[in-house]
Amino acid sequence: MINNFKTKLLLSIVAFFLVSTSAIAALIVNPAQPITHSVSVQPVIVSDNDGSNTATFFGNPGQQSIIEGFVDNIWAQAGIDVKFLAANTWDNSFANFGNSLPRPQSDLNQLLSDGASAGVLNANPNVINLFFVNIPAGFSQLGLNFAAGYALIGENGISQYVGSNLLSFRAGQEAIATVVAHEIGHNFGLIHTNTLNFPEGNANLMWSGIEGPSNRTGQLLNSSQITTALSSRFVTPVPLPAAVWLFGSALLTLFGMKRRIGKSLMSRSQI
Repeated sequence: MINNFKTKLLLSIVAFFLVSTSAIAALIVNPAQPITHSVSVQPVIVSDNDGSNTATFFGNPGQQSIIEGFVDNIWAQAGIDVKFLAANTWDNSFANFGNSLPRPQSDLNQLLSDGASAGVLNANPNVINLFFVNIPAGFSQLGLNFAAGYALIGENGISQYVGSNLLSFRAGQEAIATVVAHEIGHNFGLIHTNTLNFPEGNANLMWSGIEGPSNRTGQLLNSSQITTALSSRFVTPVPLPAAVWLFGSALLTLFGMKRRIGKSLMSRSQI
């Protein structure tokens, strides 16, 4: 009963993370593992009702490729490939800015409900929906040198802000990728490490820039976090490539031929 209560309580908690370029250096991650699993992310880019004030996404195609590559590098520590799907767009002023400041944390749940009604969520419940908005749930208006996110723990849904000034230089792109990777971690079921005394300290991906010092020094994941992430319903095993199956089939065929040749030689020697 106690464990079940704790689990339900954890799933009801939301977590947020804020970072500026002064709080992050180059990516510091563990060596990449063989990719055995993948997760799909559905970006939803939000504008006002009239199509104005569109939230910043990942920039131009080149910038987008770099940022998504950084997110992939972070989660490759766990052998997880992060696949960003083609973005959906949504004209909804409330979704973009909310009605009051600081924006209530409960607005993320409203985003998910309204987004489902509007048909902008991915039809697959195991695809993570990532809303790009001008004011994320739990925050007030932020500057253009900041990235911030707010996510459900162990459940589907992220409210994300990207400051446009971060798009044009590497440290800014790394800051965006770190926030996005961090919030994906919350959807996987990971919580902030600040109070857990993990040896990685503020070099851990799940270190919070709000609950503790924001001098992040890396994006490391430890073995227990990787185990939790791989058990998430959003993470699916990656099928072996066709070439691997063909290679395995060829080996079996070769093994079978050797056995037949061996049996034939034995038969001849007994004649």
